[in-house]
Amino acid sequence: MRRRRADPAAEADAVAADLDRIGALVSAGATQVGAWSYLAAAAPGPMRPVATAVAAAAGEGRPLGGAFAAAPDAWRSAGSVIALAAETGAPLVAALGAAANGARRTAELQRVVAASMAGPVASARLVLLLPPATALLGWAFGFDVPGVLLSGPGALILVAGGALLAAAAVWSRRLVRAARWTSWTVGLDLDLVATAVRAGLPVTRARELSRQAAADAVVELPPPDDLDAVLAFATDAGLPVVALLTAEADRLRRAALAAATVRAEALAVRLLLPLGLLVLPAFLLLGALPVGLAVLASTALPL
Repeated sequence: MRRRRADPAAEADAVAADLDRIGALVSAGATQVGAWSYLAAAAPGPMRPVATAVAAAAGEGRPLGGAFAAAPDAWRSAGSVIALAAETGAPLVAALGAAANGARRTAELQRVVAASMAGPVASARLVLLLPPATALLGWAFGFDVPGVLLSGPGALILVAGGALLAAAAVWSRRLVRAARWTSWTVGLDLDLVATAVRAGLPVTRARELSRQAAADAVVELPPPDDLDAVLAFATDAGLPVVALLTAEADRLRRAALAAATVRAEALAVRLLLPLGLLVLPAFLLLGALPVGLAVLASTALPL
C-alpha cells in the first residue's frame, strides 16, 4: 500500500509543540534526560523514536546531534540548536524556545504555500483531464470515439495527443515543485550562533561549533551572507550580538514567507504556459477531433 505523504506543516507544528513541552519540563526542574524520556513515553508514534534516541544519547553523555540525524527535516533543524546548547552549556530553555519558534515559522511557511497553491494546482489537474473527458463524453452520447481512436489515423492522433498531455503534466509538475520548495533552515545559522554566544563563547568559536552542530544533525545551513552582515554591524556598533541575531533570524523567516507567497501566486500565471501550449492542442487531438470524426462517421455523409 502506498503511504500517504506527510504534511510538512503538521510535522513542524508537532515539533514546536513537543519542544514547548520539553521547555516546560526543564523550566519546572526536570533534567534533559528526564524531559526527553517523558516525551518518548508520551509522544505520538512518529515522534517517539526521535525522543527515545535523544534521551538515550543524553543519558549516556553522547553528543545529541547524531540522535537527530535520521529524524524528519523539522526535527533535524531544531535538534542542531538543542545539541549545540547541550555541548556549550547554553541556557537550554532559551535554545528550546528558539528551536520551537523556528519550527512554528516553518509550519506557517509551509501552510501558506500549500494554501496559496491549492487553487492553481487544482485548476491545472482539471484542465489536464479535459481532453480524455471530452472523448469519454462523446462515447457516452453514443458516438464511436474508441473506434476512431483505434483506427490507423486515430492511433496517430492518440499517440500525439497522449504525448502532449504527458509533456504538459511533467512541465506542470516541475513548475509546482519549484513554487512549492521552501527551506527548512531559514535563519537557522543565526539561531545557532546566538545559542553558542549565550554560553559565553566568542563569535569565532560560536560559528565553528554552529557549523559542526549542523553537520552532526545532517542539516545544510544557508549561505552565511546574512550572518556576516549582522555580526559585522554588531561589532562596528558595539551592540549585543544575541538580540541582533534573533531579530534578523525572525526577519529572514518573514521575508521567506512573503517570497513563498509571491511564488505561489505567480504559479497560476506560469501554469498557463503548459496548459496553453500543450493541453489545448491535446484537447483538439484527443477530444474535439475524435468526437467530430465519430459524429461524421455516424451519419450518411462520406468522410
